[in-house]
Amino acid sequence: MGLGVAILLGLVLSGALFVGTGLVCLVIWLLVRRRFPRAWPWLAAAPVLAALIPPVLLASGLIWSNLAPPSARFRAVFAQAPTDAVQDLRGAGSGTSDAKEVYLAFRTDDAGLRRLLTPAFKAAQNDPRDLVPMPGESAPPTWWTADRCAAREIWSAEGLGIWDDIVVTRCRSDGRIYVQARWVD
Repeated sequence: MGLGVAILLGLVLSGALFVGTGLVCLVIWLLVRRRFPRAWPWLAAAPVLAALIPPVLLASGLIWSNLAPPSARFRAVFAQAPTDAVQDLRGAGSGTSDAKEVYLAFRTDDAGLRRLLTPAFKAAQNDPRDLVPMPGESAPPTWWTADRCAAREIWSAEGLGIWDDIVVTRCRSDGRIYVQARWVD
């Protein structure tokens, strides 16, 4: 769903919440105005507060997809929390309502890497330069150096979870695992 569609739906939902809450508050005020004359300001504020819920949720989702900690990004890509075998985890990414991209780098042993590479991951058959980095919305962070690694192994998966593409690169020259995942609506 594109950002424009999300904003349009948010506006429609905000309007419906404003009108619906406003009608409920009006009925409540008509029923209790003599017993609770000071309730009017609270009842008048309720529709405005209800209408703010969709934009706040949209903004918080966009903020989280851009500022999430590395462990949350790891969990989003691999559907599991990083274990003790995952060391020196770094993460970055960007996201909107219609695309998301994640970069990870970490160190792990062979057993840790095997746990992450489910059967959905296949060894890359084509030229690794086509996969690392995948073309995306944003440039990789400066610490993500998989594209400059001389001795590397690459695995890729398509359609894994929410992700369209995930590329895992083991860089033998610096001992790190690099991951790039992307989802485009």
